[in-house]
Amino acid sequence: MKGLFFINFMIGMSCIVVFSLMLWNYMIQTSRKWAVVVGGLAVTIVAVGELAYYGSLFPQWITSPWKTVLFYGALASLSWLFIFLLAFPVLVLGAIGVFFWRKEHRFLEKPQEKIHQQLPNQLSRRTFLKGAAAAIPVAAVTTSALGNVVGESYLDVSMHRLSYRNLPDYLEGYKIGQISDVHMGLFFSPKRLQEAIDALVAQGVNRLELTGDLIDELSLLPACRHIIESNASRFPDGIDFCYGNHEYYRNLSAIRDMLKETPVRILRNSHIQASPGRGDGLMNCTGHDDKPFYIAGVDFSFAKGEEKFVAERESFVQKALDGIPKNAFVVMLAHHSAFIDEGFTHHIPLTLCGHTHGAQVAPIGPIVEMVGFKYLRGLFRQGESVGYVNRGTGHWLPFRVFCSREVSVFELHQA
Repeated sequence: MKGLFFINFMIGMSCIVVFSLMLWNYMIQTSRKWAVVVGGLAVTIVAVGELAYYGSLFPQWITSPWKTVLFYGALASLSWLFIFLLAFPVLVLGAIGVFFWRKEHRFLEKPQEKIHQQLPNQLSRRTFLKGAAAAIPVAAVTTSALGNVVGESYLDVSMHRLSYRNLPDYLEGYKIGQISDVHMGLFFSPKRLQEAIDALVAQGVNRLELTGDLIDELSLLPACRHIIESNASRFPDGIDFCYGNHEYYRNLSAIRDMLKETPVRILRNSHIQASPGRGDGLMNCTGHDDKPFYIAGVDFSFAKGEEKFVAERESFVQKALDGIPKNAFVVMLAHHSAFIDEGFTHHIPLTLCGHTHGAQVAPIGPIVEMVGFKYLRGLFRQGESVGYVNRGTGHWLPFRVFCSREVSVFELHQA
């Protein structure tokens, strides 16, 4: 969240604050409109300054005795900015409605009526408008506060029981855990990653799949490596990883080098044989089925244009699947949820994705789907194939509404 993104975010949010306050003043026609605007802008400057200070101290603040104050100060600053982000579209619609309502009543009222009815009518209208306008910031404040506090702290463990006719007998009851979109950084600490891992271990998962966007602040690479190394043995069949877009945005080589120092297996348009059959190579898994079990992983596609995007995805999947027997049971890791289409096309039993964060704010989900995310969050099926989009174990910014952070558990069974 540092650098150009941070600067643009602050400028954009400051503009939204000013415009929101002006729209609110227009709706209630307060005589102190400039005092409201100046006061709101002053608080915004303090909030922006707090966030800038918080970011400049990172990650030294982690060891500071003031770390709790600094963190929750930054969280409160974000809440203040999100109040206006939430209220702005409602205020725009409200101001448009007020404009036409006032225009219509001004046109319909006759001069005689104004003389006799001006005071009671004006009082009634003003009371109504003030009540409606007051409800907007109250709702925005409540949503922003809950969205930040609950969005940052609450983690859902989503459980999914999947049945397959072609599941090898040694995978009966096998549990796969998924962590995605951690974005370890300013608002997602190493402590939160540890909590996510603990939640999966408590469910007795056999292996852990990391589906990209692991870390945003490279200063936390040592802490991330320590957590992975100290917890790797808690997953009997290991940890697999595929790249997301943020690995490229931050520093692909630095993140790759860190992961290579850990037991994590990086899958980049490649695969591993988890078991050649009969449960060989897996801990506590035995059976008589010779059908092999593979984990495949694809890279993130940055191809522009729908045709090129589809073609590159298909190319990545073909490379990842090359050499896997036709009768194998395959789990594919892909950061972008669009790869679920390829999972269905190639009849892959389970495709695990992330990237979308589930939109983080559930009400805008349909809009996010329309702008290019066919698979936004949750479970999707086509025949025997299943695709899943994790809502994100972490986030850039800790703001969620009816779309909590999650770790996912998939328990496999024979149909």
